[in-house]
Amino acid sequence: MKHITLLAATLLIGLSAGAQTLEATSFENWTGNLPDGWVGSKTSLETDSIEQVTAGVQFGTSAVRLINEETGHKRFSSQGLQVDSGETYTVQFYARGTGSIRTGLFDGRSASSGFSTYNPYITVTNTWTMYAQQLVCTHDSSGGEFILSVQLTEAPDHVEVDSVRIYVGAGNPATEATIYEIQYTTNPGGDSPLLGEQVSTGGIVTATHGSGYWIQNGNGAWSGVYVFDNNNSPAVGDSITLTAIVEEYFNNTELSSVTVFSNVSSGNPVLVAGISTADANLEDWEGQLVQVTSATCVNDDVINNNGQWQVDDGSGFIWIDDLIYAFVPTLNTFYDVTGVTTYAFSQRKIEPRDMNDISISSSVAERFGDV
Repeated sequence: MKHITLLAATLLIGLSAGAQTLEATSFENWTGNLPDGWVGSKTSLETDSIEQVTAGVQFGTSAVRLINEETGHKRFSSQGLQVDSGETYTVQFYARGTGSIRTGLFDGRSASSGFSTYNPYITVTNTWTMYAQQLVCTHDSSGGEFILSVQLTEAPDHVEVDSVRIYVGAGNPATEATIYEIQYTTNPGGDSPLLGEQVSTGGIVTATHGSGYWIQNGNGAWSGVYVFDNNNSPAVGDSITLTAIVEEYFNNTELSSVTVFSNVSSGNPVLVAGISTADANLEDWEGQLVQVTSATCVNDDVINNNGQWQVDDGSGFIWIDDLIYAFVPTLNTFYDVTGVTTYAFSQRKIEPRDMNDISISSSVAERFGDV
């Protein structure tokens, strides 16, 4: 069961209850040459006009390219979803390229062969831009298909689409949620219970790297999360609030598509959780700033392990990665290692932030004390 708590008073106030999400995808999963969850029965694009894009995507590692150079439109539709008469639905998506795109809905209504009136066309540019259009259902259906309709696309990009979210309502209300509520799941390795939803949350920045940063509330389990954000650059120790979409990127829970950001204060204490090397492999600590102590280097072969090495305090090894800071260890040396935990290529890892996060252990007898 999800634990319901109040956010700190610094969070934005007045957001309405969270919207129900019907579909949320960044087109990461494909079967054959087609994206999972799409290419419904109302799709009129030929399958060779639906392509996977892996370069220059808006989020994750892939997007979808829709090709229709004709003036007559072609449809790219979702698989069947439950839609209810009288309900308004919003289709939110990112698009770029050359061509026009609009949204529609098939709900089996008696008029217009079961299709809604299409929204106006949007002429996309070569910059990823978020768009949102509303559709009103007039017929209950368990096979409702949401449609992306394209025309006049031009090579080389045609119309590329990423990060589609379909939700109930005409607005885009956010759910207030602590990081714990975003992360906690009873299923080991399971997705966030708020996957695909827009949330309003906040925390202390514990680490930064490239186009993102990690935030956490406290130092208990399930209290840290990574934020993918190209627009804001907070520093370690900043207390921030934000509104974003909950995503799963290769089974790593992340916040993305940040739309509201506030830097509340700076210079706040950054808490560290002291855990065993075995526990560092648990999803409970994903995205969290942790420290393992008196851990022996049991694998120092950074050359053949993509800059990674292993330490073990006797409970089981954990990988130490070089995403933020690279280090060359000495085999059989005892180390204290601090860093944020990540998950990539089916491995849990600790990411030290700088040289201060790695030190030779002062006592091989030291275990799990205060950090």
